[in-house]
Amino acid sequence: MPDNNVRPVKTMALLGRKPGMSFDQFCTYWRDTHAPLASKVPGVTRYVQRHIVPDAGNGEPDNDFGIDGIAILEYESQEAMEQGWATEAGQAALADVPNFLGKHSVIVLNDYVVVDND
Repeated sequence: MPDNNVRPVKTMALLGRKPGMSFDQFCTYWRDTHAPLASKVPGVTRYVQRHIVPDAGNGEPDNDFGIDGIAILEYESQEAMEQGWATEAGQAALADVPNFLGKHSVIVLNDYVVVDND
């Protein structure tokens, strides 16, 4: 019988680039350098990067929040998430964060689907 207390969880991270880094440098580093590290963290079942669409006029994100991207990672459970980030691969990904991120915030989420038209 399944354990109803074990639920998939997601993390959503609101990401702002490191001061002095251009938006293009941020996107390239996040996609090409950090993503391979984060992809190796045990327990991650899905990893999606959502890059902010820059304002057409100046090539920079047009928001007052300093958000350059959103990372969404999915795990089988909160326990799997915590164990994964405690591993050597998890610690390597975390150690890379200061190389491209300035202000950022991570929250842990459970889904409650309201509409699913798939």
